Amino acid sequence: MSTTLVAVGRDQILTITQDVFAAMIDGGEVLVTEQEGPAGDFADPVCAWVDMTVELLGLGARAVVRTETAAAHELTRALLMMGPDEAVGPEDLVDAFGELANVVGGNVKSLLAAPAVLSLPTVAAHPPELAQSQFMQDLTVDWRGYTLVVSLWLIG
Repeated sequence: MSTTLVAVGRDQILTITQDVFAAMIDGGEVLVTEQEGPAGDFADPVCAWVDMTVELLGLGARAVVRTETAAAHELTRALLMMGPDEAVGPEDLVDAFGELANVVGGNVKSLLAAPAVLSLPTVAAHPPELAQSQFMQDLTVDWRGYTLVVSLWLIG
């Protein structure tokens, strides 16, 4: 598997995440900061991911955004401009959290060493295991006191 396809640095992932959150959620303000150390396990996780496939090479990458369900609900409320006490339904969560992963993944796709096709986002408690995958990196960030992790995997 060639890691040169996915030569995306942590600083690039942080910048993408900060830019996406500032543009989509936080009205231009940068509220995402990098956290030191691993995030640990989430008690009630929710993950959203997109796959980027370079069809000619049979290789690609997966960008995963994961957090606690409570954080995903806050992100959904912020993205959909819902009230602070408004209940988040499953469809809204999938739409909003999936769109967040889609935009982060689309920005990562633009940094790949070859043109790639972006999948539709998927949202679940955990992403499926990949038979042929190689972990590239995790970036743990804080957004409004919530922890999120953006992961990048090489697949093929």
